Amino acid sequence: MRPLVTKPTLLRYGPAVAMTVVIPFLSLLPAPCFRGVESALPPIHGLDKIVHALLYATWTAAYLHAVPTSQRTTSRTVLSIPLAATLYGAVMEIGQKELTSTRCLDPFDALANAVGAFACALLAYVWTRHLKETSRSASQS
Repeated sequence: MRPLVTKPTLLRYGPAVAMTVVIPFLSLLPAPCFRGVESALPPIHGLDKIVHALLYATWTAAYLHAVPTSQRTTSRTVLSIPLAATLYGAVMEIGQKELTSTRCLDPFDALANAVGAFACALLAYVWTRHLKETSRSASQS
């Protein structure tokens, strides 16, 4: 009998599934859960926004990883995945407002989510193009 999920499938799609679960979990935790973490860190202005950008960059990277390499440099992929991350982030912000009593909708968090997502997509696009050019040059030599 064949396993339902193979190792290659898990490695390809697992990170995207994990980030899709982790982000709502963290987004909907009560605010007091983060006070211990905040007090242990040095006071960095805008740290919350940096964390948002990094989480949504990771979400974007996980979904780009799930896409076949040949499609990672198409404009459709480079725009649709970070756009989906941005919309997902907006829904999470609305969820914080509507589903919790200790969190609120912060448009700057949503903006940080979008910046992280699009920055990651841009970096992935440039890196993938670079790898294609390098392998093409090596094969022509």
